[in-house]
Amino acid sequence: MITLYQHPASPFCIAIDVMLRYAKADHHVVNLPYSDRRLIVEKSQGQYYKIPLLEDGDRVIWERSDESQDIARYVDRTFGLDLFPQALEGIQAILARYIESDVEAVGFKLNDIYYEEWIPDLYDRTMMVRHKERKFGPGCLATWAANQDDLQRELEARLNPLDQMLSQRAFLVDERPRFVDFDLLGILGNYLYSGHYHLPKHLEHLDRWHERMRVLAG
Repeated sequence: MITLYQHPASPFCIAIDVMLRYAKADHHVVNLPYSDRRLIVEKSQGQYYKIPLLEDGDRVIWERSDESQDIARYVDRTFGLDLFPQALEGIQAILARYIESDVEAVGFKLNDIYYEEWIPDLYDRTMMVRHKERKFGPGCLATWAANQDDLQRELEARLNPLDQMLSQRAFLVDERPRFVDFDLLGILGNYLYSGHYHLPKHLEHLDRWHERMRVLAG
């Protein structure tokens, strides 16, 4: 059985979990505390500390670089999902970078505003604040909350090109789901995780795509 070690709010974990469900894989999900990655360190023998991490029998798979898709490619090969066809490698690489930088950079801030609701443990919440403030500066969460409306408008502007792409076909780059569809689903899953948001209705093509992806994932 495959085991996915993750945090349920992580956009990259969400994407891998949905891929496994799409593949109808016999898999088990282990949700880790936000601040405790000891199990990841142990499974990788000290070579890795991020999430997600995949364990398949004696094999342990993790990302070898910030821009790799090692786990997704492993799932793709194992279950024959055809998520990375050679003809689409270039456009998927470009689009994944946009999704994982421009879109994710705004979406996670909107979700993090409500961190106290989805991180129940006090220690975990404190470590989350420490992590964010070390990266983005003291008071960043309060700043994001104060600028929530502006962030929402910015996210919608960054989603608009994807909505335009989806006006021409059922999925982002093809008539069937490829890697970037799961990638975007994970980013949006993080944005929607707190339960305080909905996809903007005026992005109607994106909204219909989102429902198609949810159905595919079962």
